[in-house]
Amino acid sequence: MLSNTGYKLAHDKKLTIGYFGGSITEGAGQSKPGFCYRDRVTAWMKERYPDADITEIQAAIGGTGTDLGMYRCDRDLLSRKPDLVFFEFAVNDSGMAYESVAAQTETIFRKILRANPAADIIVLYTITGAIHNTMASGGEYRSRAAQSAVAHHYGIPSIDVGEVLRIRTLLEGGDFTRFAKDTVHPTDEGYAIYTDCITAWLEQNLTPGDSLTKHPLPALFCTKVHDDARLEDCAALADCRTEGFSLTEASLCGRYPHYLEATAPGAKLTFTFVGENAGFYWMLAKDSGDVTVQVDDGEIRTMRSWDHYCKSFNRAGAAFFARNLPYGKHTVTVTVADTRAEESEGTAIRIGAVLVS
Repeated sequence: MLSNTGYKLAHDKKLTIGYFGGSITEGAGQSKPGFCYRDRVTAWMKERYPDADITEIQAAIGGTGTDLGMYRCDRDLLSRKPDLVFFEFAVNDSGMAYESVAAQTETIFRKILRANPAADIIVLYTITGAIHNTMASGGEYRSRAAQSAVAHHYGIPSIDVGEVLRIRTLLEGGDFTRFAKDTVHPTDEGYAIYTDCITAWLEQNLTPGDSLTKHPLPALFCTKVHDDARLEDCAALADCRTEGFSLTEASLCGRYPHYLEATAPGAKLTFTFVGENAGFYWMLAKDSGDVTVQVDDGEIRTMRSWDHYCKSFNRAGAAFFARNLPYGKHTVTVTVADTRAEESEGTAIRIGAVLVS
């Protein structure tokens, strides 16, 4: 099932593993670096194949799903040429519509396979306490169902580590916080369960092929995907005009190399994009404020770049201001508002890139 990965390890003695997902893949909840499933799986691979040069790509961002993932896939993952990709977005996609999750997942699969037709992909399904309770009462894990359907269509294997953790929880009294104190991010013990499940599966399925085999791209599963989903850098936006915004050559929470920044209400940014959908890849920070956004001559809407998590830490996130427009060129006007969340410390706006498809 992973014959290309096996071939790379046995014959090329080289493998690049990409981890693409949310905070569980990033390692939130572990007591110290090295205890999350990602680090442990990479360590297991290195121990099992000591003669191979194995490289890890950490391309996970906490609090994000496939809706952002399909836009940042090229930059954060594919630019580093992975041979094997672990895909983990079911938890962060769990509040989205089935059709959206399926289309976004299929977009990412097709991007990976077009960049490297011999790349192997493994879909991981993790879980949270809330999803555990939903399933216990007969509810559906909708994002898992959507991703599973697309994975089956593409012949991509999956490992349901979340179900293993759920059963283990039930067998040991039903207290989910034993394995995830905040009911979302595993403890070291929870990550160990995930790791054991993954490595046991790899033990059974990681066999070398005689050569690299290209994975075919089947007919679309969804009516429409977003093959052109991309990040358009803030410093290179088409027809860009700024009043009160300036380019800051500093990291956007470690996720993007720079950003356009404005702190004063009334600052304005105008640009154009070609497509149907667009959004901000921006910073959610303790001093973030609101903006008003107008696309073409449409309704002016207010968007907030702050939420309650900002009281604890700053992070990169996505927010969409255009959906399902007629395909073509559109003009966007962004103005820093004089409003903000009550607990925010300012009205700052920091935009690293625009998401376009």
